[in-house]
Amino acid sequence: MARRPRITKEEQANREWFKAEIGRRLEALGATRNRDCDHACEYALATVAGKLYVTIYEDWIACRFEEPERANATGDTRLNPYSGKWNHHYDDAEFKSRRTTRHCVDYFFMELDRYLPDLPEAREVQP
Repeated sequence: MARRPRITKEEQANREWFKAEIGRRLEALGATRNRDCDHACEYALATVAGKLYVTIYEDWIACRFEEPERANATGDTRLNPYSGKWNHHYDDAEFKSRRTTRHCVDYFFMELDRYLPDLPEAREVQP
């Protein structure tokens, strides 16, 4: 089994920022944080495809829809149609700089956007 390469202090800081930023942005979308230590999921977010459970690790995001059949109706080919799993894995190289780490965060929320309800006020142009 190959050993994982040594992680620098900068890379570790980027991984910690990744976890915190994903959590902050989920909460801004209305996700609730699960404080029950016996439950595996960290956040729950209401989506157009039912409840999405999200657990944030330092280099990947575990997601699972409560109702896989509803989520599957979106046509997302990365979604497991049977279990509702919709995980997001990132390469170690993506945590070498804050810029590339930010790209991981932004890309996750771009993918998540297809499952968020349309809010007319969010589309209004601000002066």
